[in-house]
Amino acid sequence: MQETLALVLLRRRVEESMWGKPKTLVLAAVVVSAALVPLFGDPRVTPVTHPLWARMLLRSMEMTQAVRTSSEASQVFSTLAWRDSLSYPADQYLRADGAVVEEQAGQTVVVPAAGPAEVVYALAVAQPGDYQLRARLAGAPGTPASAEVVPLAGGTPLKTFTLNPANTPEWVFGGSAHLDPGAYGASVLLPPGCTLSRVEVAPPCLNPIEPAGGWQPTGVTTGLDLAMTALKALDMEYELPPDTTPIEIPSAAFQVEAPPEAVEAWAAADTRAEQSLRASRKGLRASVSFDIPETGLYSISGFVNPGTGQRWLVDGCRKAIVCPSDRVGWRPILSQSFSAGRHTLLVSLGNAATLDQIRIEKKKDSAEDYVATLRRLGLEPGPNGPVSQDKAIEAMRFVREQRQEAMARLCGDTVTVDELPLPPLQVAEMPGPSEPAPPVVPLPPPIAPPILPPQEPASPTTPTGGGS
Repeated sequence: MQETLALVLLRRRVEESMWGKPKTLVLAAVVVSAALVPLFGDPRVTPVTHPLWARMLLRSMEMTQAVRTSSEASQVFSTLAWRDSLSYPADQYLRADGAVVEEQAGQTVVVPAAGPAEVVYALAVAQPGDYQLRARLAGAPGTPASAEVVPLAGGTPLKTFTLNPANTPEWVFGGSAHLDPGAYGASVLLPPGCTLSRVEVAPPCLNPIEPAGGWQPTGVTTGLDLAMTALKALDMEYELPPDTTPIEIPSAAFQVEAPPEAVEAWAAADTRAEQSLRASRKGLRASVSFDIPETGLYSISGFVNPGTGQRWLVDGCRKAIVCPSDRVGWRPILSQSFSAGRHTLLVSLGNAATLDQIRIEKKKDSAEDYVATLRRLGLEPGPNGPVSQDKAIEAMRFVREQRQEAMARLCGDTVTVDELPLPPLQVAEMPGPSEPAPPVVPLPPPIAPPILPPQEPASPTTPTGGGS
């Protein structure tokens, strides 16, 4: 308090007796600045909080527009971690045209003012995958609303959804869209008489970008936090050191599922030991089951020719795309935390794509392993302890440069496989007492409306942690 009063008196003295004396004013400004240092700290050495580093990380991922629209620390954390659905109350839109906010039955809703209305919500995507959209609507049945996902920078809609409301407010599932990392707008078009109370975007299965123990609104970023989040943001956990001997699965272990002629050719092959999975212009889809002996972080890589592209799906949930290329060799597919037990892998190959073998390798994933790996890749996280703003800015630039190279190689999801519809389920006879039951290999579950609770109330950013 004494320092604050001293600053007030100093300012008054400057205003009353020294106004118009430039040299004295400069000296006074220096004195005031020096007095502010013990109050707020030197910005060059002030520790970086979790909210501030999370915002800097999003900026390094070219999501400045999304950062500007996120005033809450928890919104920024959710964008990076995507542990829950991203849920927007209807009145928290980025912009609206022809819409008004009302209170109905104790709930805030958005309704068209006169004719049709458009409401746009900011959507930041840090990792590629299939994202599901739904909205809580009420309106005249048979008069649908619609939603579009459009890049915030402009362009044509990437996906359009039809939303058929009921008379009373209900969740209406729109569908899913493959989104590469970037800043998007989820635009909801409301017909007259339609009310909107909430919009929700449910994430795919992802590895969350977060430090050990998760993001904390008042946490201070350490060198360990910086290394772990930077490597995850770069999607380069496959660079972590191996922990055990990898599991190797040859193409012969896969079961071809489509198209029908590929299924027949694979079944009729005399020997598969030396054969690769090879797609024709109709594509090829195949699956394999594998056992994980120990819970942990694993990386999957494949010896492939990408052809016109490949789509990989783990346990019917986590998705990865290998973009078109004519380069044959080992390629990292994805890194994922697996529980011990049986898992399934489904691969769709585009025209001319091949697969010879996959490798599933457990990784060492302690905080120290992330630090050593990031150092080997070219960024020195520094000693363990609070990170200075200078170090955070250096890390931000490193992530941006590495991400720009990776983003240039993104290609969306254009892999197609000609196939017949799956046959209807049939009830098979139960085996006799002496016959062993056949193993059950579950199919990927159908996409259903997300059943996720709304996001917990957001925690506001602190003055030192993300208000920028």
